[in-house]
Amino acid sequence: MSAATFPGFPLRDRFQAEPGTGKAFLWAMGMHLLLMLFLTVGLNWKSQTPAGLEAEIWDNVPVIKSAPANVDPKIDADEKADIALKKKKEAQKKPEPKKEEVKPAKKVDPKELKKQKAEEEKLAKQKQDAAKEKAKAEAERKEALAQDKARADQLARLRSAAGKEGAAGGRGGVVGDGVGGGGNAKPGYADKVRRKILPLIVFNPSLVAGNPAVEVGVELAPDGTIVSRKVLKSSGDAAWDKAVLRAIDDAQTLPKDDDGKVPKQVRLTFKPKD
Repeated sequence: MSAATFPGFPLRDRFQAEPGTGKAFLWAMGMHLLLMLFLTVGLNWKSQTPAGLEAEIWDNVPVIKSAPANVDPKIDADEKADIALKKKKEAQKKPEPKKEEVKPAKKVDPKELKKQKAEEEKLAKQKQDAAKEKAKAEAERKEALAQDKARADQLARLRSAAGKEGAAGGRGGVVGDGVGGGGNAKPGYADKVRRKILPLIVFNPSLVAGNPAVEVGVELAPDGTIVSRKVLKSSGDAAWDKAVLRAIDDAQTLPKDDDGKVPKQVRLTFKPKD
């Protein structure tokens, strides 16, 4: 085809490039080349075996909570109602703690108070009396021990002086005239009476001032049994008088005379320090 066949359209004019077309073409070619390069590198990277990876797990990584699912409000209300009903039933099953009853203060009756006070005073008095009785018993025990010792000492003195004693006017006792069917007592009868009574006298001579004499009248049975006794003349010391009477009671009987007879009544005189 020749240029003559297209009248009015010169060939040079038809193929003449517009301004800026070359630059655009070059940019397009460059972009295509970069795209091909990226594709080539990407395929090569995908085809390689991945190397082992190391990772560290941290506890403080925030946990992403999933968004709550859409809940039907009606279902949620029913569940809440069921939970409330269940809690109410459980509360009804649990027994309520018992409340302590507050007892009103008891009024004190004046009569009861007076009675209680009297009981306390009675108990206190009983304790006091018991203490006194105990002290008295202890004192009596000590006195009995002292009397036993005095008796032992007196017996020792009597034994040592047994061979030196005379007749009627001897130490410790004097026997007067018998009254009644027994007639007059013989002088030797005094020794027999003394040996019978003196060991039974329990008394500490150091407790009495001087040497007072007590006269005792004794009534006897025919067999020598002591029927009665009484103080005819006191010594002035009640303790010595009682000690003599107690010794006569302990003797119970007096010995017979040498002729086998017993005076119906006798008068005896006793001194603590003879």
